[in-house]
Amino acid sequence: MSHNPYAAPAATLSQTASTTVALYSPTQAASGALLGGPVGLIYFLRQNFVMLGNKSAARMCWILGALLIATILVVLPFLPAKFPSSLITIVYIVIARYVAEKHQATKQVITESAEYTFQSNWNVFGMGLLCFLASLTVLIGPYLALYALRLAP
Repeated sequence: MSHNPYAAPAATLSQTASTTVALYSPTQAASGALLGGPVGLIYFLRQNFVMLGNKSAARMCWILGALLIATILVVLPFLPAKFPSSLITIVYIVIARYVAEKHQATKQVITESAEYTFQSNWNVFGMGLLCFLASLTVLIGPYLALYALRLAP
């Protein structure tokens, strides 16, 4: 057989597995909760627990998050008209930051570790917007359904 000068050179391919785990920093988790509402709080914290391999904490995040949303749904109609809604937002932002710092990884740990890396801020923004839409659906949907049922003949 003759050598083909137009053939691609033979090369050995090796795959390098990515050993870094992308986590949301406490600030990113709090920002995601700010932008995404209570669903954002649940998503960003749960995603970190999943990436850290803590399945029981990820499951507990779903449960406590559902209880938080149910509590908000029950309490909202009974709040005074002049109640500052930003107070509720501040509470779940503080919760997101606290849980991310105490039970996941701090910014310093992520920065200094070869095992961890930060999620992209664009990822935080995009997922925060999706979580915002989900929060609107979850929080306003039941009230709209009740309103529609009252107007139905």
